[in-house]
Amino acid sequence: MKQTVFLLISFLMCRQISGQQDTLKLENCLSIAVSRSVLNRQKSNSEALLTHKIKSLNSNWIPSVGLNAQAVYNSETIDLSDLMGNAGSTPSLPLDQYKIWADINQQIFDGGSNKALKQAEKAIYETDVQQTEAELLTIRQQVNQVYFSMLLARMNSEVLEISLNELSQRKEILKSAVKNGILLPDNLLAMEAEEINLKQKITELRMLKEQYLRIMFILLDTTLMGNIVVAEPGEPVVRVSEIRPELKMFDSQRARISANQQLVISADLPKFFAFTQLAWGRPGYNMISSDFHTFYTIGAGMKWNFLNYGDNKRQMKILEIQKDQIEIKRTQFSNQLNIQIQTELINIEKYDSLMKQDTSLLSIRRSIASSSLSKLNNGIITSMEYLTDMNAELLANLQYQNHKLLKKQATYNYLLLQGKL
Repeated sequence: MKQTVFLLISFLMCRQISGQQDTLKLENCLSIAVSRSVLNRQKSNSEALLTHKIKSLNSNWIPSVGLNAQAVYNSETIDLSDLMGNAGSTPSLPLDQYKIWADINQQIFDGGSNKALKQAEKAIYETDVQQTEAELLTIRQQVNQVYFSMLLARMNSEVLEISLNELSQRKEILKSAVKNGILLPDNLLAMEAEEINLKQKITELRMLKEQYLRIMFILLDTTLMGNIVVAEPGEPVVRVSEIRPELKMFDSQRARISANQQLVISADLPKFFAFTQLAWGRPGYNMISSDFHTFYTIGAGMKWNFLNYGDNKRQMKILEIQKDQIEIKRTQFSNQLNIQIQTELINIEKYDSLMKQDTSLLSIRRSIASSSLSKLNNGIITSMEYLTDMNAELLANLQYQNHKLLKKQATYNYLLLQGKL
């Protein structure tokens, strides 16, 4: 929570530090999106549920106490006069009987069922936590995708604006050449048309950045607006020895089934318990006594359902099949994840190779465009021919910038897929 507050304060204070401009950093966006996600409440609920369930299971080892009371009036009672004959007066029970008693039961041995239930609940909790972590990882992946999309839009817009400024400067030079009759007016019109085309592309990129920005604000759960500066991320900070939460979730599901198997095994074992009954009333265990008095019983018992007609074996078979299904899903997920990881590794190598080629290509295109500009100024070629070379230089520059960012994005994707970011 302290880290979240610090990140938010830093995020909001950037406007004052950078001249009323908000600066977005990928590392902060990833942290804020996760820390402010409503899914964190889901993790807290899972932890609270586990705590209450474990306490409830622990109470099974606490003696159970029940208080009872009854008052009875019988139409007749035991009469021993016929047996005693004329031997004298015989006692008889009163017709009204009263009894207050407490039943106390203590579990001694449950066959391990309580322990298995605890293990099952802990496995369920761990499964819920890892499911939430997997959903949070999806949010991080969304933030990463949106952030680099914004960055690409910004970088492309900046390259186009540089080209637009250069085109405007060269257009001013052409005006003088047209005025002096060195070039035809059509050359100037072609430059103006290309200028409008560049402005349209810049507008499209600005609106695209705005679209991604609004999506980012939803992911960050904030309404901060203004002139946003999207900072290019540096080298990612890698978390050591982290694996995907989905893999941990599959392990937790297997642990839950193992606990259920132990529960089935415990059902075949006898259960031992102790009991006592403390009572006051009349009559007690001495049936011929009509006095109110206390009496009690202490004992131990066993319960063993040894004949289940093969139901436990069927239950074990079902659990084994479920465990195998989980293993199938885990293997399938690992295979798909490995495909994605290998794809990103290939992308990193691909963009690294393309960038080396882009450097050479951009140098050549700049030389050609510079030569074309000189020819245009001397009236050797038309403005359309020059614009073709200029656009080729622009495209080479855009490709280089895009490949540079796409390589970094592939690196972040690679780490996110491994759960290390």
